[in-house]
Amino acid sequence: MNRLLSVAGALCVALGLAACGVQDEGGGDRYLPAEQRVRSLTLPFDEYTLSPFEMRTLDYAEDLLVRDCMRGHGMDWQVLPVPEEEGTDPAHRRRYGVIETQVAQQYGYGAPPGAADEVLVEETREDRLTLLATEHRAAHGSEGETGCLEEAAGDLTAGVPDMDYDLLNSYIHASFEASQSAPPVVDAFSAWSTCMADRGLDYPTPTEASADERWTEGEGDPSTQEREVATADVACKEDASVVEVWGEAEAAAQEGLIEEHPQDFALFAQVRDVRLETARTVLERFGS
Repeated sequence: MNRLLSVAGALCVALGLAACGVQDEGGGDRYLPAEQRVRSLTLPFDEYTLSPFEMRTLDYAEDLLVRDCMRGHGMDWQVLPVPEEEGTDPAHRRRYGVIETQVAQQYGYGAPPGAADEVLVEETREDRLTLLATEHRAAHGSEGETGCLEEAAGDLTAGVPDMDYDLLNSYIHASFEASQSAPPVVDAFSAWSTCMADRGLDYPTPTEASADERWTEGEGDPSTQEREVATADVACKEDASVVEVWGEAEAAAQEGLIEEHPQDFALFAQVRDVRLETARTVLERFGS
């Protein structure tokens, strides 16, 4: 498995896909809560996309519906743990690469392990791979019959307008790419590169440091060299104000796209709001 904590991977997070680290089987790893300054990172597109915590909330609401349906078949369903915002990574924790010293020191360019409830989420999903045949049919359906999973998904999406998720993704990608060529960001990258060179490291941009094949192709724990480079990367980002400058440039690019395509973004916001409101209604129904 590739351990790279890449900048490009942040696009998935922006779309609302939670990215979790893998808990070490030996129990040596531990969850590192995101620093407050990382949790405070926001972008204009946040109003049109789902955060990892919101995605977890949707998943939990769907699970409650599945359990209710399964009980109607005389079976049970282990629901995912109740989502906790403090135990879920913020959307932009890895958007600009590794930006936390403690993460860099321990995991290099790799993602830190998930919180305990994130690990439980993965374990619960793995357990579902071994459902009994009758449970599997009830959950997934059979030829000519709708399963509880499909039924629950349908309940959650009923009334949600159709939208082009690829279009939203293209806007996210466009704003991210545009931000990297903005003059202030180019200057910040240059200052960052000079800072890295002062430490004996030759990388033109932070992206190239994180994409070094010495760690992107590695397996297992990060090497001492990877951790040292990642730690220098974080320090030089702070010296050159890379995250602040880059974030401002990306915010400007996103605001420009919102102004250029108001109808698209009005629909994106509507879809997001309806999905969240539907999930809240489900949670209230089941007293969660």
